Formats: sequence, structure tokens, C-alpha cells
Amino acid sequence: MPATARHILVDTEDRCLQLKSEIEAGADFAEVAKRESSCPSGQQGGDLGSFNPGQMVPEFDQVVFTGELNKVLGPVKTQFGYHLLEVTSRTEATQHAPQTAGSLDQALANLRENMSDATSQSKFYDLFLNTTFCVPTLDPKDLEEGVTLEEGQVLPLIIDSEGNDYLMIFDSEERLKGWAGTDVKWIGVPGHVIAATTMPPLHIAMNVGAEYSKQFLPDEIAWLREVVEQCNKAGAEQQAG
Repeated sequence: MPATARHILVDTEDRCLQLKSEIEAGADFAEVAKRESSCPSGQQGGDLGSFNPGQMVPEFDQVVFTGELNKVLGPVKTQFGYHLLEVTSRTEATQHAPQTAGSLDQALANLRENMSDATSQSKFYDLFLNTTFCVPTLDPKDLEEGVTLEEGQVLPLIIDSEGNDYLMIFDSEERLKGWAGTDVKWIGVPGHVIAATTMPPLHIAMNVGAEYSKQFLPDEIAWLREVVEQCNKAGAEQQAG
């Protein structure tokens, strides 16, 4: 059941409610997003494109896939702050529909066409931060001798390639299984958590083996980490106030 939606992110619930009243009184959602939203998608009017259930953080899923269409919804609180959402379409998926057409794959395809286009950059990175990825985990029996895990602790699988270490992530279990060739254990981790916790010199390899794969270099990851830190800081300041 893919859906298309747009959103506006601000620091406080009060500001969110003010903007909601402004839009309901006739203000254009896209223009308000461009002026007020602190997320990269604000540059294209808050447009998140098309995505399927499970690709966004749970707070988004709950609203996007159950809320009323073409109505300003929210405030919706996430760790980034407070969001206004507008679900512009939601359709039943057909058997022959591409699994991620119009979402992360399409955003990456648009980015590849013009790597310097600010709109394409904003849409792709915004979707990346809000997508929950399958991260394969290391089998305990493969740990080095003397290394043990505490109860409930897991370690992500890191692959060495040409002298670089890569954290492997996949936007679906199907793609993970296609890469591994078998069922593997994995955990679901939101993109913003991956960005915040991946430290240099570690690289990120997304959807290896698929047509729409991407490598994230340490400098690129550092920039994403700064975006997440700024959002977290704004949320913390709001809570403290």
C-alpha cells in the first residue's frame, strides 16, 4: 500500500500548531514548508515522494497509512521534533508494482542524474534518514576467540573491501536475502540512527547487489550526522524549555 506525503518539521509543538492553523486558513502547504521546515525536504515543499509501510519511522507510518487523505495532520512528535503531515495519495499495491518505485530507489535515480541538484539531494537524504533499514548482524559463533556478547547485545556485520570497512544496510529483507544468498539475522535500524552512530573510517554500503545501490563515504556520513545532531539538539532544547 504505497503512499505519497509531504511534511513540515519544526522545533516546538506550539509552532507546529500555529503553522497548522495558518495552512487551514488558506496558506499554501509547500510555501510554509519552504519557509519553516528544518528538514532538507523543505526545499521542495516538504515532499517525501512515494514510500511503502515500514520505510519511515513508526510515528510516520502510523499517521501516513491510517490518516485521512489531503488533510493537514499533526502535530506528530518524533525524535527530530514536531511534524505536520499531509498524505496526498495512498493506493493498494498490486502484484506487479515495483517494490520501491517512486521512493528511495527513485530518489537515488534522480540524484544520479544530477548529483549537484539541491532538490534531488534533499529528497534522497531526507528519505534515507527516515527509512528503517535491515542491518545484518554477526553470528556469535563467528566472533574472535575470547570475545563475548552480553545478553541481548548484537554486533552489525562489517565487510572489508579494498582496504575499507563497510556497514551493510538494506531497505528490505528481500534485498538482504538476495545479497546474502540465504536467510540471515538482522535488526531494523532507522537511517538517522545509522548516520548518528557510524564513525570514521567506517563506510556505509546500501543495497549491495541491487540496481539502486550506494556507498556513503565518511565525509558524507559526517554531514548526515551533523544534520541529525542539529535536529536532536533542537528537540532537547524544546523539551528543556
